[in-house]
Amino acid sequence: MEKILLTHAHIDHAGGTAELSKEMGLPIEGPHKEDNFWIQAYPSRRRCSLSGAGGVHADRWLEDGEEVTVGNQTLEVLHCPGHTRGTSCSSTGNPAGMVGDVLFQGSIGRTDFPKGDYNTLIRSIREKLFPLGDEVSFIPGHGPMSTFGQERASNPFVSDHRS
Repeated sequence: MEKILLTHAHIDHAGGTAELSKEMGLPIEGPHKEDNFWIQAYPSRRRCSLSGAGGVHADRWLEDGEEVTVGNQTLEVLHCPGHTRGTSCSSTGNPAGMVGDVLFQGSIGRTDFPKGDYNTLIRSIREKLFPLGDEVSFIPGHGPMSTFGQERASNPFVSDHRS
């Protein structure tokens, strides 16, 4: 293991990263600096039984258009706000891009948390992810993989056939 790569700073994705980073001696890369809002809120969330969530930090914030390496893979960073302001997706072309909680098979990420925005999320999907190509598969933050083409054809939130 060489680093921890975060797509966004919601507790279910980033909550244990400080402890893991310290224990394994790994840097944390990501998310985009706009998600510092969530990271700063972690200490108060510990009082709500979310132990181990404090102390998260980014050794490197990820910016749109930058590259990040993982092993021998070079990933392009795509800033895809909407689920959070600071969500960063990574594209490797095929076989897969990592999209965090932006897009799921048959669904999209929630936008009802603070600083989430439905219209921004839809724009991120349509303008940043779909142009990568229908054949590109993606790894969501939860659930099964899919392809951008499958979601363009059938996802009720972002389908090309959505009215």
